[in-house]
Amino acid sequence: MTAIKRHEIPIAIRALKTANIYEIFSNRHILVDTGMSPETIPYLEQRGVDLASLDMVIMTHLHIDHIGGAEAIHKEYNIPLAMGIEDIRRVDQIRESPESFQKFLMSFMTLNGTPEGILTKMVSHHSVLDNIGTYKDIDFEIKLKGNEKVDDGISVIHNPGHSPGSMSVYIENDGKLLTGDHLLPGITPNISFYDENSDMLGLYMDSLKKTLKLEPNEILPGHRDPFGNSAERVHQILKHHDERLGQILLAVKEWKTAYEVARIIPWSKGRTLDSMNLLEMNFAIGEAISHLRHLTIDGNAEKRERNGLVEFRSVQT
Repeated sequence: MTAIKRHEIPIAIRALKTANIYEIFSNRHILVDTGMSPETIPYLEQRGVDLASLDMVIMTHLHIDHIGGAEAIHKEYNIPLAMGIEDIRRVDQIRESPESFQKFLMSFMTLNGTPEGILTKMVSHHSVLDNIGTYKDIDFEIKLKGNEKVDDGISVIHNPGHSPGSMSVYIENDGKLLTGDHLLPGITPNISFYDENSDMLGLYMDSLKKTLKLEPNEILPGHRDPFGNSAERVHQILKHHDERLGQILLAVKEWKTAYEVARIIPWSKGRTLDSMNLLEMNFAIGEAISHLRHLTIDGNAEKRERNGLVEFRSVQT
């Protein structure tokens, strides 16, 4: 018999406010995700969580609001940490040279049209660079590729898109899927870029379709409340991205940079790029880049480099 307990922990991200941490009780005691900071330990202990009895900690993906408490738990209780190998590879690259990561961000965002004044502020408050100590310290003992059994009837599923190594945890007998940020209620996860070439949006839409085929009974997401009818939510998110792709195609009838596109297209709740905080602005420009990249790979848009900027234009048919 498998039991799951949810712990909703406050986080310092305006748009999200809280994150979910899950305990799985089966043959093994497994923690899924760890909140945003070492304060996760007293938070969970106050709620009666026996951290010393854990067999492993699985992080669904590399973002700070999911891995922030992991190394503290590892150091205090010697619990092995697991995460997707593709995300671990990115973390390894960042901690080997934070300076190279910052240089890549600056040069790539500049190439995509982000003005220097805005970019300097965005990078100086980047969620990875702001928490570089956490990324440098964390020690992953278990590198997940996907399809591994972590307990009887419990497996991890690789669903890249929100991050390259994003993982869901599937409780097979109960049909419950712990999705991290892969599938969320009411909000769509940010789909951005992790290098100069990967089609993260294409990977994400493929991952959604695989989740659809899985037909889970209940989704236990990384933020907000668990929900059923996963098929409806998958179709809603696929429709959202189709609509955004259409909006971007209309925006690039003439040559434009990703930054210019992010300023033109509509965002949720009537926001504009100029009304967003630095984190939200970073997400929006990344979304524009990932969608333009997908349109280019699919042959619906073309790109050129002119005067040190990458510009995009829809392909007229």
